[in-house]
Amino acid sequence: MLGHPVTSHMGHSLEPTTGTRPRAVITGASSGIGTAFAAALARDHFDLMLVARREERLTTLAQSLRESCGVDVEVRVADLTRAVELCDVEARLAGDARLELLVNNAGVVTVGPFAGLDVDGENGLIDLNVVALARLTRAALPGMIERGRGAIVNVSSIASFVPARYTATYCASKAYVNSFTEALYEELRGTGVRVQLLCPGFTRTEFAERAGADTTRIPRFAWMEAQTVAEASLAALRRGTLVCIPGAVNRVLTTLLRALPRRLMRRLAGAGAKRGWASTSLRNRSS
Repeated sequence: MLGHPVTSHMGHSLEPTTGTRPRAVITGASSGIGTAFAAALARDHFDLMLVARREERLTTLAQSLRESCGVDVEVRVADLTRAVELCDVEARLAGDARLELLVNNAGVVTVGPFAGLDVDGENGLIDLNVVALARLTRAALPGMIERGRGAIVNVSSIASFVPARYTATYCASKAYVNSFTEALYEELRGTGVRVQLLCPGFTRTEFAERAGADTTRIPRFAWMEAQTVAEASLAALRRGTLVCIPGAVNRVLTTLLRALPRRLMRRLAGAGAKRGWASTSLRNRSS
């Protein structure tokens, strides 16, 4: 199981010395939820590998965590939509005997009527949200299964539960993440390896702003901090919970939406999407 004697957070059996500490790999680590995971895991005495496209941000974060937590932090600048760079990260995961946790957090959203969106942008979204997540999971799992320990957190969204217009490909990609992760949960029973499906709602990160969303109509109580989301995920992982929906508001909302007739759910989600997006052609990556 996850964790070590120095902290009760994750419960490992490894001593916290360089070279023997467990390692966590986080994609999309340069901002938002990815950065929050990095900070929380560094405090739990994990060595880290941070993956994202923005080198300056990764370097600054890595240095801060080394100095504040005394952990080893590897920076790996990579665009996971590029086959060569994705393969390099896959090889690193597959060969890491200390890999204890993979957080598949990198993601992208495209906004606007599907018929008017750039087809290469839509393809890139699928490459990152679906293909990269699946390939990195595949790279990490054999070693974890052989060692009889480890965990993978796949970051989805409460948007995965609704087919919302203007974010059609994004919602579909996150629905894939849901189905994929739930299936893996059943496959991995008895192996000692855990998987978690993390479905955050509105979170105070750069994601909405950079995607062109008008968030002024979203009530303050609906928002969560990235740190709170990451901590909720890690707490749920310790309990062995498959689906983590942080925040009471998000849990109530998803329960209500899923209880509605499918047609009505689509209409409500579409109405919310129409009011919530200020632009119909912007794109964002959480990496």
